[in-house]
Amino acid sequence: MSAPKGTLNVERRGWDKDKYEQRAKDREEYGDEYVDGKGAEAEIRDRQDWLTHRTGGFGFDKSAGCTKVLTEPEVQKKATGWYCDVCECLLRDSASYLDHINGKKHQRKLGYSMRVERVGVDAVRDRFADQTEKRAAAAAAVERHKTLDVGEEYERRLQQRDEDDAAEKAARREAKRQRKEERAAADQAEDPDFDAEMNAMMGFGGFGSSKKQR
Repeated sequence: MSAPKGTLNVERRGWDKDKYEQRAKDREEYGDEYVDGKGAEAEIRDRQDWLTHRTGGFGFDKSAGCTKVLTEPEVQKKATGWYCDVCECLLRDSASYLDHINGKKHQRKLGYSMRVERVGVDAVRDRFADQTEKRAAAAAAVERHKTLDVGEEYERRLQQRDEDDAAEKAARREAKRQRKEERAAADQAEDPDFDAEMNAMMGFGGFGSSKKQR
């Protein structure tokens, strides 16, 4: 009779549910390539800044019709299009560039999480009060402009323009006077006998009292 076969001493593999649940959340927020990359977990933990709204525009219209001169090393690197210095990638048009800078990859490299800060009721009330105050101030400015007499506004602008022109002319005269004084001082420093020679040429050297010889 043959001996019974031995069995391997194995255990059923367990799974850390909390760990993989967190990885799933990070994957959803940061992307597969970031979570699966080397050192991704440490870099994710370092992100402290909340995602905030943009306060200004990018001025795409200012670049329309403009020509930018690139040096030779930059030509192959940047070529033609919108280049992102943060991510070192080239986008072909402004729409693609805008999508890129609003994306997860660009925001991660800037140090922002894709999560927004959760605030309380008091912060929301303060924000509403601030916006209400700004709108009231803007409406009051519009009303003041409506009630302002057109003739008075025209006269005020003319007076302001005249004052600005007068101040500009006075500044030009003062600058011209200073330049003349500086040139005269420089000429006198180079030639101390300049005034004496000039007076002699003009016939001013004989002024003064003199005794008649008897």
